[in-house]
Amino acid sequence: MPHLPTSRQERKKADLERRVERIQRDHTFQWLRTRKARRVLAVVSALLCVAIIPSFAQGGGVVGIAVTIAAGCSWWTLRVSTRTVAELPERFLDERQRAVRNRAYFFAYLILGWIVAALLTVGLVGFVLVSENDAVTLTTTWDQALSVVLSLTLLISLLPSMVVAWSEPEEPNA
Repeated sequence: MPHLPTSRQERKKADLERRVERIQRDHTFQWLRTRKARRVLAVVSALLCVAIIPSFAQGGGVVGIAVTIAAGCSWWTLRVSTRTVAELPERFLDERQRAVRNRAYFFAYLILGWIVAALLTVGLVGFVLVSENDAVTLTTTWDQALSVVLSLTLLISLLPSMVVAWSEPEEPNA
């Protein structure tokens, strides 16, 4: 007779194992797992993350939230296309998947570092060009601050899946 989970923690662990098993065996979204589809998803996701900032600035809160929801949907779709390899705990991954995940995190945060460095450099150059004296003030609105935070948060969570989507070969048909 199999052991039935009794504590809340055991039930959560068993539920997670069932969900991971279902994701790894799922063939519903097989058309998303081609190399071309994953790369298109990665590019669209990156563009949507970038589009959040001007959508809040030019279109206001409703348009910005709509673009943010679209970026969230692209994040979900990207995770489905990569079978959530970048987000799964180590115990659910085989050796190859662990190596893929570790490489994805290495490159994702290397890319993030370069993006942040580029943004800081552009900001500094812009500040120097705008300021004739050192008394320039920067004013931001709530929508602008929210858009930057949402954009960076989504980009940080998307980057590992984007690296996996871009670099992995096409899955063999089952």
